[in-house]
Amino acid sequence: MRLWLLGFMLVSGVATAAQSMYSMFAGGDYVPPLSVMQQIEKGFSGVIAEFHMEEQEGELVYQFELINPLANSITRFEYRARDGKLLKQKASKVSADDLGEVEATRMIAAKDQTFSGLIIKATKDHKAFLTEAKLDHDLGISYLELKLLDDTGKFKLAFDVENLRPLPLLKWD
Repeated sequence: MRLWLLGFMLVSGVATAAQSMYSMFAGGDYVPPLSVMQQIEKGFSGVIAEFHMEEQEGELVYQFELINPLANSITRFEYRARDGKLLKQKASKVSADDLGEVEATRMIAAKDQTFSGLIIKATKDHKAFLTEAKLDHDLGISYLELKLLDDTGKFKLAFDVENLRPLPLLKWD
């Protein structure tokens, strides 16, 4: 009985956190992540390969990874969501763990696409807020994995970068 009650409390806590985050986004008290992405894309060479957000010291912070395959580098950025202010910027070399993302960024660059443009295409039929996005290349497919939040909760999508269409065969729990 105690385990059942604990499980219920954990699930209801996650649902409450998602609703709280949704209310914050719907209130518009932050700079949309797409605006910050477009700012990065205009100001730096390379392709954004990853976006996520996290809370740091009570503030919502956006984190981005920009890969420049020609320079073999990754630049990581942190922006404050409230006002879009740059908090941190750090560059490093691409590692073996990043090869899937590098392959996907090459595909995007070859097709004259942008990370933000792909997100817009992938989410055009969804009234939801973006919470995470990541490029990857696996089994010969370059794709964008998105995590979104709407008034019913969180959900995931996958979007084929080469063919510019949803990947309906990929399903996650």
